[in-house]
Amino acid sequence: MAGYTFARLSSKIGVALGLLLTGCHGAGANGLFTNNTSGGLLTNARLWKENPPTLLIGPEAAAQAPPPPELPPAEVARLALRTAQEFEKNGRIPEAIQFYEKARAHDPGLRLVAGRRLAVLYDLSGQFAQADAQYGELLRAFPKDADLLNDIGYSHYCRGQWSTAEQHLLRAVQLQPQHKKAWVNLGMARAQQGRIEESLQAFQQAVSTAEAHCNVAFVLAAQGKHTEALRHYQQALQLNPGLTLAQAALSRLSSAPGEKLSFPPTGPTEPNQQPLTPESPGVFPHLPSSPSDPDVPKPRQL
Repeated sequence: MAGYTFARLSSKIGVALGLLLTGCHGAGANGLFTNNTSGGLLTNARLWKENPPTLLIGPEAAAQAPPPPELPPAEVARLALRTAQEFEKNGRIPEAIQFYEKARAHDPGLRLVAGRRLAVLYDLSGQFAQADAQYGELLRAFPKDADLLNDIGYSHYCRGQWSTAEQHLLRAVQLQPQHKKAWVNLGMARAQQGRIEESLQAFQQAVSTAEAHCNVAFVLAAQGKHTEALRHYQQALQLNPGLTLAQAALSRLSSAPGEKLSFPPTGPTEPNQQPLTPESPGVFPHLPSSPSDPDVPKPRQL
C-alpha cells in the first residue's frame, strides 16, 4: 500500500515539474491554456511585438511627434469665420479682416458673406480701394439690395463724396421707399451740397419736420455757417419747443457766434451736434455699429 502511494505522489510531482519547465503551454482539451510556440505566457502578454520604443520627453518628444491632422477646408473656413466675428465684435479690425479673408479663401461659398463684412471693415479702417472692390462685387451680385446701396452711399458720404453718395442713396430709396436710414443719409448728402429744400424733403420721409430742420442745422454748423444753422434750430424749436437737442445746440451756437465748430473725421465732437434719426429723437452715439447700420451719418474733413 505504501508503494502504491509513493508511486502516485511521484507521478504528481513529475507532472508539476513538467508544467513549470514547459511554461504551461499546450494544455489539452480543457482549453485553459493556449498553444504558444514563442516562449510562454509572458511573451503572449507583451504589448510590443518588437523591442519597445525609447521613451522621449521634452523638446525631443515634440520634435518627433506626428503632425496634427489637417482639417478639411470647409471646417477651416467655418472656424475662421467665427474667429473673425469675435475679433470684429471686440473692435479688432485688422485681425477680423485677416480671418474673414481666410474664411472665404478656404470656402468659395462664403465669398459674398465674408465680402459684406470685409467691405465694412475696409471702409472703417480707411482702406477705401479695398472697400470699393468689395462693394463692387457685392453690387454686381445684388444690384437691387437697398441695404447694400445704403452702405455704399454712406461710405461715399463719409469720404466727402456727396454726389456719388446721393446716387446710391437715391437708388436705395427708389427700391425701398420705407428705408428710413437711407432717407436720412440722402438728406445729409443733399444738405452737404447746399440743396436745403431737397434735404428737408428727404429728412421728412424719416423724421418729423422739426427734426428735419435740426439735421439741416447740424450740417450747416459743421460747415461753419452758424447764422443759417441758428435759423434752422430756431425753426425746429418753433415746431417742437421740447426738442432738447435743438435747445442745447442753439445755446452753444449763441454763446460762441464766431467760433467755428470742430468736426473730426469720425464725426462731431459734441453729442448735442448729432443729427436725428428715425429711431430716436435724442442724443446719439458718435459712431454707428457699422456702415450696414448707419444710425447717424457723419461728415468728414478730408
